[in-house]
Amino acid sequence: MTEIIRVLATPATGAYYATDLAALQDRPLPVSEQYAAEPVTGGFRYTREVAEAVSVGLLLEDTQPELRPRTSVAWGDCVAVAYAGHAGRDPIFRTADGLSAIHRQVAPLLEGREVTTFREMAAQIDAIRQEVRVRVPRQEEASARQGRAVGGDAGLSRRDLLTAPLRLLRPEGTEHERGEARQRPPRRYETRQRPLHTAVRYGVSQALLAAVASTRNLTMAEVIAHEWELPEPGRSVPIHAQSGAERRQNADKMIVRRVDSLPHALVEDIPTDLGQDGEELVSYVRWLKGRIEELGGADYRPSIHLDLHGALGRIYENNLGRILGYLYRLESSVQPYTLRIESPMILESRAAQIEAMKTLREYVQFRNMAVQIVADEWANTLDDIHAFADAQAVDMIQIKMPDLGSISDTVEAVLACRRAGIDSFLGGSCAETDISARVAAHVALATQPTMVMARPGMGVDEAVSITQNEMTRTLVVIKARGRG
Repeated sequence: MTEIIRVLATPATGAYYATDLAALQDRPLPVSEQYAAEPVTGGFRYTREVAEAVSVGLLLEDTQPELRPRTSVAWGDCVAVAYAGHAGRDPIFRTADGLSAIHRQVAPLLEGREVTTFREMAAQIDAIRQEVRVRVPRQEEASARQGRAVGGDAGLSRRDLLTAPLRLLRPEGTEHERGEARQRPPRRYETRQRPLHTAVRYGVSQALLAAVASTRNLTMAEVIAHEWELPEPGRSVPIHAQSGAERRQNADKMIVRRVDSLPHALVEDIPTDLGQDGEELVSYVRWLKGRIEELGGADYRPSIHLDLHGALGRIYENNLGRILGYLYRLESSVQPYTLRIESPMILESRAAQIEAMKTLREYVQFRNMAVQIVADEWANTLDDIHAFADAQAVDMIQIKMPDLGSISDTVEAVLACRRAGIDSFLGGSCAETDISARVAAHVALATQPTMVMARPGMGVDEAVSITQNEMTRTLVVIKARGRG
């Protein structure tokens, strides 16, 4: 029998930065000024901060009577995404809060218990509730008005959605209503019961998965496959890389490494990254196409995947007709390569986001365009992903692992996409760590999503190396064990 005799927790650091995207898209700043700039999103101290993390370790003891007790440690890293507190995500993660939650709530539950199955133990962590003081959302203060604004029976036809800005889908309503909102009394706060921060659930579930793998003498990929009754892991998953702000230099690295999907790109300064009418991005993708042909060779056919972080919605005022026209320009510029566009617009609620993305996708199909629409913002939880999948709102969903919390929810999310016939992008964040990156590689091998994001950091080389090598090593171990 293997027992968790102690829960260890120590401060750690993510491989990138937590960034207040709302602040930057309102007022672009050079990176050198972001470290001291005032934020907009609650919880941030500055617009750009080092991503905080906690390493959590489970000290294990094998207590079989015929053996001397043997100890080992199974580690996981609690870390959140770079754009925390945005589009329904949990607030920015603080090391002090994570340490407190682990010592006060996780450790008493786990210490002294036997290591059983991953799914059982992860579910017990997910069931923990803590009291937090939260600001009451405006939606709850004016639920009737919000219902009129985002409800499916808003009196808008598909043609209306295509040709007019989506202001009516936003919970804040019209300009007149927003003026009234500014005159309301101060916001209300109340104490509520909530699950542990997603970062804590993410890290603890990594450690639990590693503990079960160690106890059973299996890889983490095999544990997932066995517990979800999936096929034995037998092949690598295509890799997607992200360039950050170094669009050209990092794209070269991706091409020479022949990654399957690139470059993600970063859109924090809309005038610079897109241009007033999107001309800068069109110019960039034309350059990217030429660079793929120059460096990659005729047999290299990656997908071009761009995460726009809602920028098209900002420059085109969420007018779906104009966004559609711009996507046609992008698609024409990258042919014959597959084009994916992630988060072309970001609205103010999940319902509004699903409706807008679904409508845009339908018009893409009506025009016989090949561009694929990808969800990220507002697809944060397993419930969110079910909602996007059930609505057939997009072609692909980024399953951003730190946002889902428990690894078990990530597994379920990939399987939900498969059942719905939607591509799954096993994503994550540049702010993650080496440990969480390796765990992600095992989840990818077991669940076989459409592609997996290389992480952590924005340097490309390190992230691709960690992700690719972990998958390769794991497959070699599984095959060798199968041969006896």
